[in-house]
Amino acid sequence: MLKFEKYHGTGNDFIIFENSQGFDPSKLAQNVCNRHFGIGSDGMMLVERSDIADVKMVFYNADGSIAPMCGNGVRCFAKYVHDHNIVSGNEFNVETLAGIMKVKLKNDEKQITQVTINLGYPNFDNVAGEVTLEVDETPFDLSTLTMGTLHSVIFTKNLDALDIDKYGKAIESHSLFPLKINVNFVEVIDASNIKVSTFERGVGRTLSCGTGSAASAVVSNLKGFTGKKINVHVPGGTLIIEAKDEGMFMTGPAELICKGEYNYKEGL
Repeated sequence: MLKFEKYHGTGNDFIIFENSQGFDPSKLAQNVCNRHFGIGSDGMMLVERSDIADVKMVFYNADGSIAPMCGNGVRCFAKYVHDHNIVSGNEFNVETLAGIMKVKLKNDEKQITQVTINLGYPNFDNVAGEVTLEVDETPFDLSTLTMGTLHSVIFTKNLDALDIDKYGKAIESHSLFPLKINVNFVEVIDASNIKVSTFERGVGRTLSCGTGSAASAVVSNLKGFTGKKINVHVPGGTLIIEAKDEGMFMTGPAELICKGEYNYKEGL
């Protein structure tokens, strides 16, 4: 039996383990994230010791693939390690495969209600750049960048009318992206607000993607659609994304859903 806790950040949900010794983490992720035979989540995180930061987060997608980073995941991870006294104070560093993330927790009546993460800077090197792809004779203009992990950003005038699952899956697995790509569909509301729906690689459509929201904010600002601080409205809630000299900052909630013991069974 493995002790776990389940969290969500604007609807993006995760299972966190402190001790998974003796288990293949990729297979564990596939099993535990299964919404019928497991606990059910978009991803799994492992708490590990770090030699270069206060703590280390290792993240796995629901399909068992490892991901460099997860913005919503880091917020939930930060609340977990704070509440379990693995780190001290409300400001600390988390090691990820995408680098060290600086986090700041906000207390409200002794409860952590909001977490701010410095996601670092967007990177436009070694990506496809600005490309146009066709899916079932429908053209899509993509802006690609790395924001902790690889993202594409697509603007649309009517997000609710778009078949996110159909087009997201086709673009995620397009031959142009051999390692697959996160697909963010964006509708600009005004200079301070955008709507985003994300089809995440290795997961599918989710209620929220933190790094995807940040990537969408970056491209929206570069194209002159929005300012440097905006509200990103995702199906699971709202994130605040702000571009500063020190990097891209994301602020949003992190909430505990449940805790318990997981009965791991091989092969589900």
